[in-house]
Amino acid sequence: MITKVALYHVQLPMKFTFKTAKGEVKVRDTIVIRIEDDKGHVGYGECVAFVDPFYTAETVGSCWKKLKEHYLPTLLGKPADPSVVAPWVQDKRPMTVAVVENALFHVKCARLGVNTVEYVIGQPLGPRIPMGVVIGDIPLDKIVPAVQSYVDLDCERIKLKVSPKDGYERVAVVRNAFPNLTLAVDGNQSYSYDDLETIRAYDEFHLACVEEPFQMKNLQEYHAWKQQVGPKWNIETKICLDESILSFEDLVYAHTHGLLDVLNVKVGRLGGLTMAKQAIDYCRNHGIGYWIGSMVESSISKLLHVQLAALGDAYMAGDLSDSLRYFHQDLTEPALAFTEGYMTVPNGVGLGATVKEEVLEQYCIAKETWTYSEI
Repeated sequence: MITKVALYHVQLPMKFTFKTAKGEVKVRDTIVIRIEDDKGHVGYGECVAFVDPFYTAETVGSCWKKLKEHYLPTLLGKPADPSVVAPWVQDKRPMTVAVVENALFHVKCARLGVNTVEYVIGQPLGPRIPMGVVIGDIPLDKIVPAVQSYVDLDCERIKLKVSPKDGYERVAVVRNAFPNLTLAVDGNQSYSYDDLETIRAYDEFHLACVEEPFQMKNLQEYHAWKQQVGPKWNIETKICLDESILSFEDLVYAHTHGLLDVLNVKVGRLGGLTMAKQAIDYCRNHGIGYWIGSMVESSISKLLHVQLAALGDAYMAGDLSDSLRYFHQDLTEPALAFTEGYMTVPNGVGLGATVKEEVLEQYCIAKETWTYSEI
């Protein structure tokens, strides 16, 4: 039975400003929840929405309000059962739902003495994962040195943030300097449909994929436009979708209408571990490549992505680098760290690591708590 719930608004100072075509992050505002049952088992979840709605419509503010006023108070006195979130899926707030489900799975798995991701996915984790790095919208003359710094750490897969401004030039200088590097790009929906030829030009660089190139109101609009284009499409590089896929239904629609070759899996964006498992199972059953993304998130959420990346059949290395690349302090120990291009995967009970509650409190700027009493 759930006896305590706490809601934290945390601000993690960043070591650098992370820029994409749609927005930038200087300080990582994030939401963490802590759920405790009557036996003392504790579970944590992280809501990975941003302050501004540049990624999806959900924001830190909208998620906080929904969690505080609707979701979290209803948990008190009830079993720590992740299925409680099922009716909330219709609210179409996947990041808000995901934080609760993830924390409830953590409590349940702490009680069972098993690893959360292994329990949900139903298979053991591999022992290690390769490093993958995302390089944001930094000045053109700094890209090659930035890539070199990670290649020197034995990173074999880089993803570049690109836009119509200078995306082609950015990729060209990197590919020229690193002809054998596994390279992908992410447009964050910054290209218009009129930029089809610009996207096709990326074919010459032999990329692993082009992620979310086109601005779109929704998948239906994208499908109608692609039908209109017809044989003029002729893009050889695999198309990866990320923020367009906010539910399992979106994935099925995109696949059945030929809108994606590869899926970027993010637990928060999809609505929790249950939905992430459904998405991975669907990709496996239908020949869709999948790989594991990240959200400039703390290690409370990133641990789940690290463990999903250890399932053994990802299309390419995930967007997973050291915790301390982004933050001066992270929220779990031991820290997530790569050595010679690989990370040993934490696979202990629950998250597989310990949440540093003193650090959580240190960076907390707002907190709400609920306690259950039978009296």
